[in-house]
Amino acid sequence: MRSLYLVDEIGATFEFNYKSGVLISDLAGLGIERTNTYIKYEETYEQVSKDNPITQMTATLTFLNGYEGYKGFISYLRKSTGKTRLFYKADTTKYAFVSIVSLTKTELSFGVLQSSITIDKLSMWLDKKTYVIEVNVNDYSKVFPYKYPFVYSLSYNGEVTVTNSGCTKAPIRIEIYGKVVNPEVHIAKDGLIISSMRLFVTSNNSNSIIVVEAESTSQEMSLNNNGVITDIYKNQDFECENFLFLDVGTYQIRFNPGVSDHTTCKFTFLEQYEGN
Repeated sequence: MRSLYLVDEIGATFEFNYKSGVLISDLAGLGIERTNTYIKYEETYEQVSKDNPITQMTATLTFLNGYEGYKGFISYLRKSTGKTRLFYKADTTKYAFVSIVSLTKTELSFGVLQSSITIDKLSMWLDKKTYVIEVNVNDYSKVFPYKYPFVYSLSYNGEVTVTNSGCTKAPIRIEIYGKVVNPEVHIAKDGLIISSMRLFVTSNNSNSIIVVEAESTSQEMSLNNNGVITDIYKNQDFECENFLFLDVGTYQIRFNPGVSDHTTCKFTFLEQYEGN
């Protein structure tokens, strides 16, 4: 069953359903819209680029509780903090960053209100994928508790296979939990490394958290030691890409924390889709 709901930056949520008393219908603008650029060759044209511009979605909102329901929705919009996401749940759940453009008000019979809402869609439809690589060596046999197509020796690293099924490359967020000595993350295709992140950082704190965020609007490279956050931008290996992106397709992600302790790498990327 289809469901839609809004979520702001701090997680405040407004659902369009009977529980909230606000129903959404006649939703339009979920499909693909492109701005294409062409070059003319004699009597034919060849596409040289395509862009996904800001598009608009429209829908009808029905307030089952009349004016009180309308005021409740207005209050949610007024109190919303930061960026707003519209989630669309059908077979899968995807979301887009949005901004409310307009909300009309029309009174119907029996005290029911109905509004037309216009929403700017500020991104493609996004689907967050997260994989976890855990590195934990048995001190006696040096055998990892995971099945891999090859045997690890003293590198103490792990691997996971991931697939970006979207339509364009996806920015990656890397979170490393635990002790590290110059940690590395590599993206490989058919056994060949195509991009890497390497940090010249040492932490003996099993509670430390390293974050490397490639998304341009929230780019970050930091070390959190017991709540003390340090910018580690200068500690990266500048011969590597470091702020990583995942192209469309299937890849192997390799993690080497540089230590034999239990260390976890959380690998997150956003698949992007033109339509929903």
